Amino acid sequence: MYGPIMVIYFAQVTGSYSAAASLLALKKLSSAAFEVPTGVLSDRLGRRGTMIAGAVVMVAAHLGYAGASGYGLLLAAVVLEGLAAALWSGNNDALLYDTLLGADREAEFPRHSGRVNSMFQLALALAAALGGVVAGAWSLRAVVVLSVVPQVLCVLVALRVREPRVHGPLESNVLVHLGSALRGIRRHPVLRRMTLVSALRYSSESAAQLSPVFVAGLWPLWALGVWRTVGHGVAFVGFRVSGWVIGRVGAARTLLFGELFDNLANFVALVKPTVLSPVLLGSPAYGMSTIAQQTLLQREFTDRERATMGSLGSLLGSVLYGLVAVGAGLVADRWGITAALLAIQAVVLAALPLAWSVHVHALRPPACPDAPLAGTTRGETA
Repeated sequence: MYGPIMVIYFAQVTGSYSAAASLLALKKLSSAAFEVPTGVLSDRLGRRGTMIAGAVVMVAAHLGYAGASGYGLLLAAVVLEGLAAALWSGNNDALLYDTLLGADREAEFPRHSGRVNSMFQLALALAAALGGVVAGAWSLRAVVVLSVVPQVLCVLVALRVREPRVHGPLESNVLVHLGSALRGIRRHPVLRRMTLVSALRYSSESAAQLSPVFVAGLWPLWALGVWRTVGHGVAFVGFRVSGWVIGRVGAARTLLFGELFDNLANFVALVKPTVLSPVLLGSPAYGMSTIAQQTLLQREFTDRERATMGSLGSLLGSVLYGLVAVGAGLVADRWGITAALLAIQAVVLAALPLAWSVHVHALRPPACPDAPLAGTTRGETA
């Protein structure tokens, strides 16, 4: 519930918006720093334990936010939240895929992942509205204190999750395991391209921090909340139908056409701004594209290094996110917010030829009718 008012709350506690902004940046940095170690932890110690650890650490982070009286405790809390996010990053999708794989139902991953992710969007919309009501009726700190409750419930739910069957022998030590995951990405052309697509798409999320400035120039300030809620609603629908769409047109086509549609919609919205531009701005096909991306990645990851490979991709995405965010900020200061959003869009365009190459690869017939192509994972055909 504290999401929409986090910067304001941080500024209230620290007495400085610059200090508040630094805390948000440090949260991203801590998440990036923990990405790879937590991915290795998940592969070596198990999905369930890693999920529970993330939930417990998230409770500690929220308790730190709720009890903070100055910058120091907030700093510790954002580092803990970054750790929790990293623990969940490569692990949770791997847990879902491994669970389905153990039941020979991995083909159902798009449908189940779409349903899970659609609930994230519904939760964001409802929590934002509820947080606003609580903040208005009581205080910002009351919102943060109440935000601890869902995290405690999250621990109780995580405790009921079952450990999926482990696939493949583990490497002898952590460094060998990490090196094997890196080589797997580097040597596998489809996985290499999909990792880059994932990182480029994640870097474009820096636009979400700047888009409200663009929208505020076209719509009244009170309408920003409506714009956000509508965006979450569109994402909810996209995630919900993603399994159905992928089942009919394929994951590669869904990703390619979703990215084409979003790039075209954003270009139209930014090049000639009108009162309708905020409706087009963002990622209308975000839900379907994201599930298609996850599906393609999970199919190519190896069973024994699934979470580590996912975390390596997340680390690359975090680095690109930081570079794009800083670059877009400099462009905004010099040439304005529209130019900054167009610059971010230009970076995302680099994902299109990569998505196209994955689409073309998916159309190629197998070299032998009875065997998958070299480099594909068990149960997958070209």
